[in-house]
Amino acid sequence: MIGDVHGCFFTLKDLLTKLDKNARVIFIGDLCDRGLYSKEVIDLVIEKDYECVLGNHEDFMIRHIDDYLKGKPSRWYDNDRMGGKETIKSYNGDRNKLLTHIEYLKKAPRYLIIDKFFITHAFGLPYYKRRDSEDINVKDGIVKARPSDENSEWGENWEKDWKNYEMINIFGHTIYPEVERGKNYYGIDTGCQQGGKLTAIRLEDLNIIDVPLNPKDKTEYPTCEAFSKNFSS
Repeated sequence: MIGDVHGCFFTLKDLLTKLDKNARVIFIGDLCDRGLYSKEVIDLVIEKDYECVLGNHEDFMIRHIDDYLKGKPSRWYDNDRMGGKETIKSYNGDRNKLLTHIEYLKKAPRYLIIDKFFITHAFGLPYYKRRDSEDINVKDGIVKARPSDENSEWGENWEKDWKNYEMINIFGHTIYPEVERGKNYYGIDTGCQQGGKLTAIRLEDLNIIDVPLNPKDKTEYPTCEAFSKNFSS
């Protein structure tokens, strides 16, 4: 189980060399945005037939890519904090590859269940009993909620007995300096793209494997306006 990559291709390659060759590799979303190599990361995941649940950044990309391609305002691209500019730059004008990746990401599930583990991008445990609901609050919560949201408006929609669930939630989305261990959850986003580490957790024994950010992946969020015209119809 690998945490948020955010386009850090070389760091991901470093981590993969530390995993068992026959490991079932699963990503918890946010393959794209902010880092320099979103296209390469998604290419690798597809090529190796790795599994991935939907992250909020894939969700943003899917929702807003049509507006971007049509030259309309797009929160995903226009808001520098989202990191869509870095993703567009990584495709270097390859519209066909971009659209192929969008179709792949549309098929990503919002969760996986493996034995006693509930695998989601965000803190999905409080939505576990409603995990297949079409309620937008549930669908968004599974890709956007954080443990700290318990006492916020998000928390008002949580299942009241989630702390007693026997399922163990493995999630990302919320950055921690080290893996966050709760009673029935593990948060494994350790802030790779922001200069932290890329972390994996092995379900068999909950062993942690991590690597520091590879210097090749370091970025200062350069603007990518020059690449916009490459995707025009």
